[in-house]
Amino acid sequence: MTRPPIDDLFFEFYGYYPAPPGQGFGMLVSAAFKLLAGQEVPFDKTWDDRKTGQTATEADEKGGITRINLKMVMHVAEYEQGDFSLLFTDEAVDKLAQREPGDVTLTSEIQTFYDASGNITATLDTLGDLVSAAAIGDDDFTASGTWDLAGQYLKYNGQLYGVLGVEYNVPVRAVKYRIVIESDGMAKLFVTSASGEMDKLIKEVDLRRAAFKDGKVGIAV
Repeated sequence: MTRPPIDDLFFEFYGYYPAPPGQGFGMLVSAAFKLLAGQEVPFDKTWDDRKTGQTATEADEKGGITRINLKMVMHVAEYEQGDFSLLFTDEAVDKLAQREPGDVTLTSEIQTFYDASGNITATLDTLGDLVSAAAIGDDDFTASGTWDLAGQYLKYNGQLYGVLGVEYNVPVRAVKYRIVIESDGMAKLFVTSASGEMDKLIKEVDLRRAAFKDGKVGIAV
């Protein structure tokens, strides 16, 4: 099986080839954002042109890849500025009216949903996945929709209340980056953003601190 050039550069950094073939790019980008901004960018998600933009490679006289230039858009969800509305069943609305004087809103403290027996069925991480899945293109936008939770319950003050879902409107900011991964005897990675938020060189010695496990990047001290 022919491996893409990015996997050869990944081999230069870490001494082994990523699996499956082609995942080296996502792993290197994940390492870059973890090192520079502490941001979690899962590398086991699909990286395609809709999310990563355009990629170009440069080769030496022997045909070996020396540099990969990438234009990438990183979408940052502004959850603090988002609007969230819990949709309760009629029974839960009546129950809340009797026991709770005010409205129940979705907050960071309310992160888990349950079945009728009190077993965890979903967390707010799923809502984050829905917002991330809507991120296509290179412009700011608002992710809007309804997270379907029919048949599930919210635990509030020790009581279970039936929910239908969560309506959400979350502003998402598009940050444009240029990423250069190159090997000229000393493999390195350079990241810069159009907004000036990030403009740094990551050296090989720093990249070697990255370890990849279960779709996430860990950084050794």
